[in-house]
Amino acid sequence: MALPDREKAERFVAYLEPIQHQLAVYCSRALNRADETADVLQSAVATAFRDFDKYSEGTNFRAWMFRYVTLETLNRNRAAMRLPSELDEQQLSAPRTLDITSFRLETLLDDPDAVLDHCDEVVAESISQLTDQECRILLLRAVGDFKYREIAEIMDIPIGTVMGLLSRARTQLRSKLLDYARQHGLLSKGDSA
Repeated sequence: MALPDREKAERFVAYLEPIQHQLAVYCSRALNRADETADVLQSAVATAFRDFDKYSEGTNFRAWMFRYVTLETLNRNRAAMRLPSELDEQQLSAPRTLDITSFRLETLLDDPDAVLDHCDEVVAESISQLTDQECRILLLRAVGDFKYREIAEIMDIPIGTVMGLLSRARTQLRSKLLDYARQHGLLSKGDSA
């Protein structure tokens, strides 16, 4: 039974409001170009709203909505791969100036936010080097706080695949961040953190 438009809109917004920030963070991290986040979210939300009559009341709306955002980011990333832009080329050739050599392990323990503020670019770069599936699964777990079963439903893959890809993504990310920390004097060569 289709809902009247006003009631449909009110219910959809009531479900959507508590998860808007999580969707935005996930989307900006999953996209190859974060400046497209607003457009991708708008498109995903519009499609989900159009299909809201298909949503089964009492099921996990968060997972249902993340699936729409996931599909939209996949489509946008595929399109971006076919049409590289000048901005992407300029961003790739621009030198990175991230200086956190003044931070040491003690700083990380005493004031972790100061270090994390400077490491965001490093984390984002490390995540972007993961495969598309690894990146999405890691973000759905870390940002969306979804369970393995929910991620499997969102990604439409077996739960064992989710577990394996998440483990591989975490291992790769840990390795890259440890290498970076050692290179910048945050850890000594022998430290394994």
